Amino acid sequence: MNFLFDSCCSTTGHLAWSAPTWVCILAVVGGLLAWAVSILPLRPVRYVESAAMALAVAAVIWALCGPEWVDDGERLEEGRLIVLVDGSRSMDVLEADGRPRSAAVASLLDRIGPAEVYTFGDRLRAGAPTAFLDGDTDLGGALDGITRKYAGERLGGIVVLSDGIDRGGLRKRLSTGAAVGEGAGAVSLNGPLTVYGIGDAQGRTDLAVDAVRAGSFAFLRAPFPMDVDVRAIGTIPAQVTVSLTRDGQPAGSAVAQLNERGEGTAHFSLNPDRAGRFLYEASVPLPAGDAVPANQQMGLAVQVVRDRVRVLQVCGSPSWDQKFLRLFLKEDPAVDLVSFFILRTSRDMNSGYSPDELSLIEFPYQNLFDRELSTFDLVIFQNFDYRPYFESRANELLGNVAAYVKNGGAFVMLGGDRSFDLGSYAGTPIADILPMRLGVEGGGVDERLVVPKLTESGARHPVTQLTGESSDNALAWAQLGPLDGVNTVVGAADGAAVLLEHPTLKAADGRPMPILAVSEVGKGRTMALTSDASWRWSFAGAGAGQGNQAYLRFWKGAMRWLIGDAADAPVTVETARENYGPGETATALVRVRSVAFSPLAGVSVEARLSGPEGEQTLQANTDADGTARFELPTQRRGAHRIRVRAVGAGLEDAAAETVYGVTSRDPELDQVEPDIEFLKALSAQAGGAFVPAGTWSPPLRDASAGRRVHERRVVELGLLPAVGVLFSVSASLAWLMRRRSGLR
Repeated sequence: MNFLFDSCCSTTGHLAWSAPTWVCILAVVGGLLAWAVSILPLRPVRYVESAAMALAVAAVIWALCGPEWVDDGERLEEGRLIVLVDGSRSMDVLEADGRPRSAAVASLLDRIGPAEVYTFGDRLRAGAPTAFLDGDTDLGGALDGITRKYAGERLGGIVVLSDGIDRGGLRKRLSTGAAVGEGAGAVSLNGPLTVYGIGDAQGRTDLAVDAVRAGSFAFLRAPFPMDVDVRAIGTIPAQVTVSLTRDGQPAGSAVAQLNERGEGTAHFSLNPDRAGRFLYEASVPLPAGDAVPANQQMGLAVQVVRDRVRVLQVCGSPSWDQKFLRLFLKEDPAVDLVSFFILRTSRDMNSGYSPDELSLIEFPYQNLFDRELSTFDLVIFQNFDYRPYFESRANELLGNVAAYVKNGGAFVMLGGDRSFDLGSYAGTPIADILPMRLGVEGGGVDERLVVPKLTESGARHPVTQLTGESSDNALAWAQLGPLDGVNTVVGAADGAAVLLEHPTLKAADGRPMPILAVSEVGKGRTMALTSDASWRWSFAGAGAGQGNQAYLRFWKGAMRWLIGDAADAPVTVETARENYGPGETATALVRVRSVAFSPLAGVSVEARLSGPEGEQTLQANTDADGTARFELPTQRRGAHRIRVRAVGAGLEDAAAETVYGVTSRDPELDQVEPDIEFLKALSAQAGGAFVPAGTWSPPLRDASAGRRVHERRVVELGLLPAVGVLFSVSASLAWLMRRRSGLR
């Protein structure tokens, strides 16, 4: 056998048959029968033909039985060299020469030579890093992972390329004196360790915002503190100016005095003038050659809420309407009411009486409508004639009210014999903000009883929603009792929405006389009701056995809309928290409601996200509760904004937005100096070698390390070309001899 197959088979192998035994038996029996048939009919024996046919049949039997020459052996492979490369963000810190410290990795890998390379950060993965973006560096976990992966195998060497900024616990264990390979959770290495330090600990400059500290919520118009911690490395200045913005707009600056360690705090006192969620961002100047430009700013989202809605109610005289509205406002625990309705006029003050002889309190109108006006969320003029009180400063003080509305305040004027044109408001700054046009000659009033008619706008507007179902709303308004007449006006102002109108009386513009109208003026909102008898709506409901719910719902809805309560918008969006850490799960909940505030299911909601990750658009449909959910990105620090809008269901113009912050300090950049001492301690306690940055020595190798690799070499003898040649030649020779003998 060795003579025939020496070129393909070793002397240490053995012959095996790949075909089952029964196949081999059938092949032999079938071959013998075929050979016997081939020499029939009986005739003188032709030895050459018979021998050739026997060889051809033998070749077929040989191939069918599947003979194999199996050679089992072993070889010794050199021990693996494993290289672990730190892929964390701290490796991209700029060195004194302006290059990132990760630039040294490529040249070190070239000098180390062939090896199996892994990247580690918060997890271990095969291959060299293409970008240094990992967080939560865990060198101990990486070494433990390599030990488990190659358990039972002695490695030729383990190489670590890192700046030593480890956050996985190994550095802490070494700092307390626990050696590598000792104690609970220790790392046991199965090969010699070589650590190459990356990064220079000297000559680095870094000025950073370490933290922004404030409560996650604040109260409207109530000062709240915000502290910004600053840290400097390298050249430490005596002080640093910290700038603060709110939603990208300047919000102030403060100075932080730095101590000898380069640490200091800037203190801010902020007084929010609007409710909502805002993102405050603190920043410090960027010095030349700063190692980590990304940590010059940090943000914090703050939810500004109303502690109580502060309302100023000013009435010209006591009345049933004044009494009912004042009682409604006083009984609401969410309302802080300041009410004036029995007042001294300027005539009273100038009549010659001393203050002790007057029973009425002095009306502090100058203080209210000058210094204190901005502290109120809502101002109500209820049948109030300003002329007896404001004297020579009337235009200035009324101008303050108009400016207050344009800057975000809310204003209501109610009817009566001292209101609208009867109060001489035409031509004043108040007329410019009202949703109705004034200028009726001689004043104007219609004293006939009237049941207001709900308009098309009123059927949709939240101010005039008395029932949960829009189909019942018009009926509810029709069933209310009549009002005791109305003030007349020229008509609705441009851009105003008329919610209730007179069923028969026409305004000067030929349209139905408006009774209730609203408008948005600048950043604020105004409402006008040309009657002083809304209190009758309370009695009308009570007479029908429904209590005073119609009256209460009207005024609650009016207040919510006037102060801009976002929770009452047809589309709202909110996140569970104002601030998140990098990588945390954040979800936005979008709620879509009809004009009757019932949930709308199956509405398509489009969300546009913008932030450090760029811009993207998402889409989802509301569920049975009228809620759609969106998963939000939190991978990168900074301000994130989400704006949503409902598509269809008559809500094309309904939109909402909110902000959230990814504001936690990046742990990978808390320390930018490489921890050379940790790397030295790691290599020393593992019995390895440490190679400082900028120097070179080859990694330690264990010459005795390696592994025996079992090898099996199989040669399929039945498929060798020689077998095919033998069959072809033998069969051809047998056929030729048979033809020459006259047989077929």
